[in-house]
Amino acid sequence: MSGIAILHPSNLLGKELSETIESRAKQWREVRLLSTLEDEVGSLTQVLGAAALVTRYEPDSLQEISTVYFCGPIAANRPLFADLPSGTTGVVLSPDATPEDGVPVVAGVNTEAANLGTVVVSPHPAVVLLAHLLYPLRGLKPESAIATVIQPASMYDNPGLEDLFEQTRNIVMMSGPRPSQLFGTQLAFNVIPATTDALPLGVALRTVLGGDLPVALQVLQGGIFHSLSVSLYLRFSEKTTAQAIRKAFNGHPYLEIAEHPKRLGPIDAAAQEKAIFGTIHKDDQGGFWIWAVMDNLTRGGALNAVEIADAIQ
Repeated sequence: MSGIAILHPSNLLGKELSETIESRAKQWREVRLLSTLEDEVGSLTQVLGAAALVTRYEPDSLQEISTVYFCGPIAANRPLFADLPSGTTGVVLSPDATPEDGVPVVAGVNTEAANLGTVVVSPHPAVVLLAHLLYPLRGLKPESAIATVIQPASMYDNPGLEDLFEQTRNIVMMSGPRPSQLFGTQLAFNVIPATTDALPLGVALRTVLGGDLPVALQVLQGGIFHSLSVSLYLRFSEKTTAQAIRKAFNGHPYLEIAEHPKRLGPIDAAAQEKAIFGTIHKDDQGGFWIWAVMDNLTRGGALNAVEIADAIQ
């Protein structure tokens, strides 16, 4: 089997995945674009440098396919897991997937948890970012962590971007605010509580890290278009320094330090393949504050999924 399939490929993450496959996984002789969603079936897109049509999914659509990428909402994907042929690997990119849907895997952290012919989950980008920050610090023995993640409007796909753009345009033109059915209030130039349930994210993070580090996690919704930001507070069981943390980060291939650490923002992570960390400073209680950003569609989504699949071929 040398073909792959992308289920529900027309959203932002599906398009990013198609571009990533085109640039990094050229060994595939066939890429099938499939959907169970009526408004997506028949749409025209591009894959492997050529125009491609999204065709209607049928139970036998996955024959001769070695890897299936599931994009879109998890509710549209769960019923299809049972159709996976024996030996075919499913990689789920639905941000609302849970560990019950498959083992959560972050490439470069717990890649070995992915097995051929099973369903694995490329988890919510917040889990990916925090895993890359916490994994290289395990030798410093962190004893507690508190994280506040600010997620972008693109976590809600094109409707999120369009809503935020329209709100911003109305404010700039001074035409007055309009009710947002998606966010419930004004998001432009604002930060609000996210509807994302942090509890499943915490479970997925503990599964990925495979340890007992308690992580208190909250997710906020920011008025930004792309890329996540995280403010991470850590306490360690043994004495450490900001220099030791930076050294551990520098040894992790999925992290890089910002060119201007004190001015790092989510815009700096747009289209980047690594998570980027900025300032690290110690407070008067012996804990450390860390600021980091990551593109939710590249490293937090498509790249993570493709690297998982590549590792188990």
